[in-house]
Amino acid sequence: MNTHDYVELKSEILDGMRCYMDDLRGDGADPGYAERDIDACEAIVDRYLEAARDAAGQPAQVRIALKTAVLALNALNARCGYALIETEQREGLCDLLLGAAAEAGLGSGEEDLTEAWREW
Repeated sequence: MNTHDYVELKSEILDGMRCYMDDLRGDGADPGYAERDIDACEAIVDRYLEAARDAAGQPAQVRIALKTAVLALNALNARCGYALIETEQREGLCDLLLGAAAEAGLGSGEEDLTEAWREW
């Protein structure tokens, strides 16, 4: 994956969150999260991508960045009643996080390095 792919994938993930939120609100239901939570998710992903890029070639540092991002996403999702990260977003986030880790020198992008910390 290249930077353009990460931007596109991140956009798809966030758009999916927005669509789901808007659909539920349109039906009069509470999605459990708001635009500010989607923005917080984007900030976590952006910080991770920057940290992974900065740590390229240093697998231990990339692992720390990955763990930090996963734990931050766990906390955010918990604050949202575990409603923010649904199946489609989970798969997209894993692809993005693991792809960036592999590109930075940690793993192959195929094995789930997030599993030990991930609650979503």
